[in-house]
Amino acid sequence: MSDGFLSRLLRGGFREQATRLRIDWMTHTDERVMELLEDGPATPPELAATLEKSEEYVADRCRQLAIRDLLSREDDTYRLTDRGAAYLAGEIGAEELAEDGEG
Repeated sequence: MSDGFLSRLLRGGFREQATRLRIDWMTHTDERVMELLEDGPATPPELAATLEKSEEYVADRCRQLAIRDLLSREDDTYRLTDRGAAYLAGEIGAEELAEDGEG
């Protein structure tokens, strides 16, 4: 373990990850997109650059999250909805989100 890693760990320099149950239709990128949008609205190109993913892939994931009311879209900008924030906070159960993917 490097001294820098240990130093950051001891100082609490790592963001604590909440334990969430991921749904079959949801990808790791979906969670990262929602986490980034906690800081404010962004476009798929902005998110893609941060995530080091293709713009097309991120735009598709944003559309899928918007269909399920986890994100909202205004022009080309996405925002986290109250429902998306509730998911990140662990206030929405996996069963409820799983049902969304069955439609």
